[in-house]
Amino acid sequence: MDLASYVKSVVDPTERLKQIAEMLAIHYYLLFNGSDGIWHHMKTFYMEQSTFSFSEKVHVGQNDIFDSLSNIRKKLKGDRPREKIVHVVEKLHCRANGDTGVAIRVSGSFIVGNQFLVCGEGVKPEGMPSLDELSIDIPSKRVGQFREQFIMQPGNLMSCYYISKQDLYIIQS
Repeated sequence: MDLASYVKSVVDPTERLKQIAEMLAIHYYLLFNGSDGIWHHMKTFYMEQSTFSFSEKVHVGQNDIFDSLSNIRKKLKGDRPREKIVHVVEKLHCRANGDTGVAIRVSGSFIVGNQFLVCGEGVKPEGMPSLDELSIDIPSKRVGQFREQFIMQPGNLMSCYYISKQDLYIIQS
């Protein structure tokens, strides 16, 4: 029996997809909303053939995508050192995409705050505060909403995925 067949026989594929989706969301938004010192690691999510669509423009490759995301991040961060606009992930859905890929849809709100949050629809990553623990009234703090879709493909290294296609939609309040 080869390794791939064995893994498929002992791992629940639905649970594995959910784990991959949660890992992407946590890592992606922690980097996006994190400090400038770790921001450069965002490039590792992309390959040269990756595409990122935002505001009717398509960006291709690590550098072009990173530049576009950096501009979006800078606008959201603004001039406030202690408070910035951060993501609140409210919904996270995933499904298989082809034989080995994963399609992930994320939606949520932008609020003025100082840390990224994950809440809603059964998503409770270990170590992340829940909305109930923080008692934040999202609708009153909402400055916008976002919808994002990621298509993840396996990379060259074992258990590593990269974003092959990403679409971002921002709705201002």
